[in-house]
Amino acid sequence: MRSLVPLIKTCLLDLEIKVNVTVRQKRKELHILLESTNFGDRQLLVEAIAKCCYDYEDRNFKAARIYAFWFGQPLPLWIERIEFEQEQVSINSAEKELQKPAINLDSDHESAYDRFIVCGLGSLGQHSVFNLKKFAYREYEVKICAIDRIQPEIMEFDNFSELLDQPIIVGDCRRSEVLIKAGIDRCRGILLVTSNENVNIETAIAARRLNPNVHIVVRSSRQNLNQLLKDQLGNFVALDPVDLPAAAFAVAGLGEGTLGLFQLGDRKLRVVERSIESDDYRFLRTPAYLLHKKNSRLLSIADPNSERLFFQWEPDTIVQVSDKVAFIEFVENDFSTTSRQYSELTERPLHKGSSSFQKIDQLLQKISGSVFWKSKWHQLVAWFQAVRSRRLILWGTITAIVLWGISSVVLFFNVPNISWQKAISASMILLLGGFGDVFGGLGEDQVPLWVVIFCLSITLISLLFVLGVVGLIADSILSAKFEFFKRSLPLPARDHIVLIGFGRLGQRIADLLFKLKIPFVIVSENPHDCDLADKVPWFTGNIIEELSKTNLAKAKSILSVTDDQMLNLEAALLARDAAKKINRQMNLAIRTYDRYFSENLAGLLPSSQSFCAYALSAEAFAGAAFGENMLSLFRLNHRTVLVAEYIIVENDTLIGKNLSQIAYGYTVVPVYLKTSASKVDGHREFYMPSDDEVMKVGDRLTLLASISGLRRIELGNLHLPKSWQLRAKPPLNSSVLLDAGNKLKNISGCDLELARRFMQSLPAAIELPMYDTQAYRLGQALMRLLPIKIYPL
Repeated sequence: MRSLVPLIKTCLLDLEIKVNVTVRQKRKELHILLESTNFGDRQLLVEAIAKCCYDYEDRNFKAARIYAFWFGQPLPLWIERIEFEQEQVSINSAEKELQKPAINLDSDHESAYDRFIVCGLGSLGQHSVFNLKKFAYREYEVKICAIDRIQPEIMEFDNFSELLDQPIIVGDCRRSEVLIKAGIDRCRGILLVTSNENVNIETAIAARRLNPNVHIVVRSSRQNLNQLLKDQLGNFVALDPVDLPAAAFAVAGLGEGTLGLFQLGDRKLRVVERSIESDDYRFLRTPAYLLHKKNSRLLSIADPNSERLFFQWEPDTIVQVSDKVAFIEFVENDFSTTSRQYSELTERPLHKGSSSFQKIDQLLQKISGSVFWKSKWHQLVAWFQAVRSRRLILWGTITAIVLWGISSVVLFFNVPNISWQKAISASMILLLGGFGDVFGGLGEDQVPLWVVIFCLSITLISLLFVLGVVGLIADSILSAKFEFFKRSLPLPARDHIVLIGFGRLGQRIADLLFKLKIPFVIVSENPHDCDLADKVPWFTGNIIEELSKTNLAKAKSILSVTDDQMLNLEAALLARDAAKKINRQMNLAIRTYDRYFSENLAGLLPSSQSFCAYALSAEAFAGAAFGENMLSLFRLNHRTVLVAEYIIVENDTLIGKNLSQIAYGYTVVPVYLKTSASKVDGHREFYMPSDDEVMKVGDRLTLLASISGLRRIELGNLHLPKSWQLRAKPPLNSSVLLDAGNKLKNISGCDLELARRFMQSLPAAIELPMYDTQAYRLGQALMRLLPIKIYPL
């Protein structure tokens, strides 16, 4: 091929393009490596090289690949493929896609590893069957038997019976004969998802007695009992179908692009989606492969045509303005607002008398410049203004003091032989309504008539103001069940969340919002005796009527999660119309019970999010049936993402693989790793772990995955990596070869001995199976140590 190199250089010089050319032949294909600072017109360059190759006398190749490198860069800028037929040349841009996934399965599978029993065919049970069936692939079958007390009246799926391996068994799943008929002795897992938690737990105990090895997944909200049963029964997972989607509803109310929020260890992580703007320097004009940071991971650059949930981009994709990206990161700052911001959110129109506070404040500033007293005064003013009754009591007290002083002076100077003490005490009795007590002890001829009339006026005024305030205080005491210092909660004025419905799901959402310190209001049909009753503004009664009292039009989000999906829709439409009247956008999250209804809502309210709680939870139940622990879930690109925890065991499909192979091969995102043994530095826990970590028995790995990703892990179904060629020349300093060999081994996953032999034999070339992002990382790591070129074959 040496004679072809000057021919190509001569052709390119005619185009005024100066390049370094290297030509290698692999079987019947040429690899032409070009290195330059300016490639000119790409099409003309490729056509010129194609003509040189076609006219070459010793042409014994059928195709050629052209790799264009910027000078000094390890990875190609672009790739073109040329095919040489007998009479013509065909030029095609090289595809930069992963190959089709290959599956390595044994030809035979024991039925014990693919049979499942589902007890309870309500909405959750039917969705669990549907999601379990998704794990079936080619030769791998998932056979499902279903048990219910009665034949289900409503079917969530058309042709549901086709998902089952045999007709539905009608009977009591707690009975041994029913479980035996369903094949409990040869099934891999049993899902107990009836609406009666007592039945679920009784069936779990019976199933364990009949099959000591069956994996049990139970629908249960009894956390203490669940933990005790897990310790006693073993191979047992308990999930709450209400608890799992609660986080999805809560983050839907946060808006601002927050998709998911969950806690791992002592760290809180959130998933965020945002549209890139011109001043977003964190992402703008940055290659995608550089967006995996120490404290964050890029999840997606939205592509509506992609079937992949994660890593659907090319590593060299440049993020541009208006691109929509999703990423996971640590929550460094709490979601709570500062006290100043919260006071703004809860501000109310000031009482007319508040102007008096402002005048006193101005006078205070003139009298004293003390910062301390000024801050104390502001705190006192804010305390009085926060609750209307406090202001009434204050003005009532001031009125009483003024009247007390005036009446004391009048009595002392106009009643003969009265002392100051007697005048002051008589004035106090007048204020308390004791007009008869005062004038019953004085001679009529000793007191002028106008003084009597004046004292009567004092008594009447005190009845209107002073005693009215006393009555207000008494009413507050009685209504607060003798809690004398109960705080009246101000209603947020704007940017708050309105939570409609306070069933089990509503309670869980409210707990999450309260922990996040997000301003919100609860609207429910009936009052509830709970800790939040005196901490959050609450309206009870007819939900539609009560909504008007919540500053509905100025709310940031509406979470409608009652048990009536039509009521949820009505409340959402009412909120949307209220927001439209003042030209505001509002986040709407609607709880539904029918997946078809959810799909139809997407057309009616395109900007809303409708969640079928059981459909979301069912994906977690199906994943848990294969032995994994489901920690949380959220929605991304209209698909459910599960937060799954794996404990690596012998013969696991993850064992021996590094996180690059796991992430890009199974299309999942590792976010937390706890190793079975401490590293050299003593650490065992790693958040956003390095792609170079290799899985060993006993390691605990938490990752984000769709249900298809869980299926690939279960089957060991890796996307095949590309074959890359790494060409390297000797470095100026041979001392870097050891470090280069270690990086080659860690990033590519090749054998350490092979990597070191390659480094000792430079200049040389080596073929490596790698995923695109792996190859880009390897190129960036090695180019700092020695001259290299790396390109796909």
